[in-house]
Amino acid sequence: MKKRPLEGIKILDFSQVLSAPFCGMLLADMGAEIIKVERPGNGDISREYGPYKNDISLYFCQYNRGKKGVAVDMRSEEGKNVVMDLVSKVDIVIENFKSGTLEKLGIGYEEMLKVNPGLIYGSIAGFGTYGPLSHLPCMDIIAAARSGLVSTTGQGADAPIKPGFSLCDTWAGLQLFRGLTMALLHKQKTGKGLRVDIAMLDCAFYMCEAPVLEHSLTGEFTPRTGNHHPWYAPCGEFVTNDGNAVIAVTREEEWTQLCETLGLSALEQDPRFNNNESRVRNREALIAELEKVTSAMGRYEIEKKLCEVGVPASAVQTLAEFAGNPQTKELKVITEINQPGVGDYTVVNTPIRFSKTPVDPNGVAAGFPGANSKDILNELGYSQEKIDELIDSGAIYQSV
Repeated sequence: MKKRPLEGIKILDFSQVLSAPFCGMLLADMGAEIIKVERPGNGDISREYGPYKNDISLYFCQYNRGKKGVAVDMRSEEGKNVVMDLVSKVDIVIENFKSGTLEKLGIGYEEMLKVNPGLIYGSIAGFGTYGPLSHLPCMDIIAAARSGLVSTTGQGADAPIKPGFSLCDTWAGLQLFRGLTMALLHKQKTGKGLRVDIAMLDCAFYMCEAPVLEHSLTGEFTPRTGNHHPWYAPCGEFVTNDGNAVIAVTREEEWTQLCETLGLSALEQDPRFNNNESRVRNREALIAELEKVTSAMGRYEIEKKLCEVGVPASAVQTLAEFAGNPQTKELKVITEINQPGVGDYTVVNTPIRFSKTPVDPNGVAAGFPGANSKDILNELGYSQEKIDELIDSGAIYQSV
């Protein structure tokens, strides 16, 4: 059987909720051995997030698939010793506590380097590890709001709209994943580890490419244009008789094909629409003219006709329609994994594909807090007597 790309890499995962757990999930799908550290008892707070089946959080299970689990009381000296023993045996540590949390416990990055000088250390903090905001707590919507990302979304005259999913969390997780793989390459070349720091706030702003470019030219940021592109027209969402369709014209040849295909040749001769600059300036009038035609057509009809002549177009699909699409099925974008106590359930597959090595989301199922505590300590060389002492003291927890 072919090996996955990161087989042989061992990672200690202090992550919680979404951003860093998402990164850990990707690393596990790539074959890395992940040991997730949780607090005894309730564990990661995302275990309380729905949806549930048989009182098990599917939210937690999705982002913590493929991981072993140890539960440690990191406030106790015995627990801290266990953590440092684990650190000494891994290639990478990841965490997304509020900046300074592990340092206050006496087991921060500098202490970890003392037992593992070649360690790669990856962290996600809402506002980074330094600066005037670094001490503040953060959630996805906070990063989206503070970064200006929310302000760019929605119709110009209406209130801004947050993204429809946890964009900042998942994007930060992807950036940490990218940073860690670069750090592994650096270590392969130099023999030295790196610290990789990711701020959710930075990641949120990093996606605002068009407004930043506009500011570099005009000194002002691009205003909200709703479901239409600020620099191109027609490039956005249009009403149809059964929903909406997106049409994306960015070249004059596409504009000509659009007019010919939809029977709108007169618009091509209209001076208000004779080039992209004019069409952007007269965007509202253009939308009104186009929707006289699109509103009488079906969204998939528009998609088919325009795509056949090389004009980018798509029906605006629901998630259910996307899930049932032949393209989605062919690429296995959605898959099922098995979770004890739940059975098979649907998850989003890892979208990275390699030509000669597999990526597999069906690794170890997510367990209860401390599901593998005894086995992990045994692998560290702890005696059964010592393991029993740690469990009896409360420094370590093993779920039944």
